[in-house]
Amino acid sequence: MTSAADLAHDHRALIARLTAALDERGPGIRLGDAELRRSAVAVLLVERDGETWVPLIERGASAPTHSGQIALPGGGFDLSDIDLIATACREAEEELGVPRAAPRVLGTLDDVPTPTSYAITPMIAELSPSIVLSPNPREVASWFWTPLARFFDRTDVEVMGTRTWRGRQWTMRAYPYQGHRIWGATARILEAVVELAGGPTRE
Repeated sequence: MTSAADLAHDHRALIARLTAALDERGPGIRLGDAELRRSAVAVLLVERDGETWVPLIERGASAPTHSGQIALPGGGFDLSDIDLIATACREAEEELGVPRAAPRVLGTLDDVPTPTSYAITPMIAELSPSIVLSPNPREVASWFWTPLARFFDRTDVEVMGTRTWRGRQWTMRAYPYQGHRIWGATARILEAVVELAGGPTRE
């Protein structure tokens, strides 16, 4: 059986593990609180040289929310969206030029609440490396590839303390990568992907 450490460098084994785990656990927990705004992000898993990589964006200064932050492509639910998976696919198209039908959806994780009153539904999907990303300069200041293996390894992460939301507590961590600092909901979601694959837990 492939170990968690090996999964970080074996894309096909990672996708198989995540697919099985998502099928077993179901769609995840949705936060139905009326005061939280529904949103979704796309965790796009792309094979590059046998390993799994994820595109991350830096939001532009004119972005309506979270300007300047490192993020997964995503945004708020629109009434034209069939569901939150459709939201994630639409936002990936609007921000990175990913055709809406291109991601092969594996499933969704538990919602992640944010201090800005969003409930983020993470959509996990595999994306063919043949898809050329074309960021929208009105929404994306820059973008970069991040190896998912970075989130299997916590030897040099910055522990930012703990956060409590409605009685549930978790540890906040920031991950340095090539001059970027990945933290907040983005780090939390990528940690959840790693945990689901059998890697380190988030708590």
